[in-house]
Amino acid sequence: MKAFSRGLATTISLFLISAATALAQKVEFSADMRISDGAGRTQTLKLSVGNMRARFDLQKQGDDPSGIGSILIDFDHQSIFLLIPQANLYLQIEGSAGTPFYSGAWMFRPYAAKYPCNDWVSEADRRGINLRCKSGGQDILDGRPTQRWDATTPEGVSGSLWYDPELNFIVKVLRTSKSGVQSGYELQNVKQGSQPVALFEVPNGFRKFTLTRLADVLVGLGQW
Repeated sequence: MKAFSRGLATTISLFLISAATALAQKVEFSADMRISDGAGRTQTLKLSVGNMRARFDLQKQGDDPSGIGSILIDFDHQSIFLLIPQANLYLQIEGSAGTPFYSGAWMFRPYAAKYPCNDWVSEADRRGINLRCKSGGQDILDGRPTQRWDATTPEGVSGSLWYDPELNFIVKVLRTSKSGVQSGYELQNVKQGSQPVALFEVPNGFRKFTLTRLADVLVGLGQW
């Protein structure tokens, strides 16, 4: 469970660091994000993207009162809020503490919409990986037109991404290891339209707790 949760945290982090440019385009929508790891486990998050704001709602993990239920991102004010609903608490991460989340936007929102694979190839080259990517044509995912791009490495690793030009968002990534293990994510039930402002605000009655308590909370979660 801990390994899957680390993968989940990585996927969320990749979205967070990409959303700054994503939200600047004011394409608002909601969707279910289905994440799968390489061990056959899946988890579905609720994603809401507003104007310079985003929200993740995580699946409830039993009756743990310290469980993080939602993540709110306010790009206009450079703040991230972790909500713990069962305890009516929230943690706020501000300013430079959230800098790692606000870089690498290409992971979900490519800088060059005509070639959404380019930034993945450049990052792979930087890491010494020979990744080659080519267009795989048009696909329909969840009733929406997308562009598929297929990537391979000489070592036998392969993958594909699906880019939704209307959302300007990579709505699906599927990775296959050289041993055939698959992992990735996919957005489903996409609903484009304005999102309620209240979704991106800390609920009334929640108390702020300090960063020094974060370690205790995460230990209690058994994840991240």
